[in-house]
Amino acid sequence: MAINTVMAEHQRISILIALKESPDYGANISMLSDVLNHYALGCSRDQLKTLLNWLEQNGYVKLERMSENTWVARITASGIDVADGRSIVPGIKRPAPRSA
Repeated sequence: MAINTVMAEHQRISILIALKESPDYGANISMLSDVLNHYALGCSRDQLKTLLNWLEQNGYVKLERMSENTWVARITASGIDVADGRSIVPGIKRPAPRSA
């Protein structure tokens, strides 16, 4: 499996988990970029927008495009199922079990 494919799967689950853990189930691109960088999964803003578009097209997030550079992503109920590991989706890494 190509490293780019593995990286995209990790980036997508990291985005969903970050959104799920946000108090209002949402975050802007800048915040999501910081989350990905924290886990050594950083990417360009264009790559992040591509990841978010993919997640939106598949029903896991809703995007509010305030301007070209200001987007807010909010997780959907389906996205929460993926972030919790209840739904297994090709293209998104399944999260590891969480310890209590």
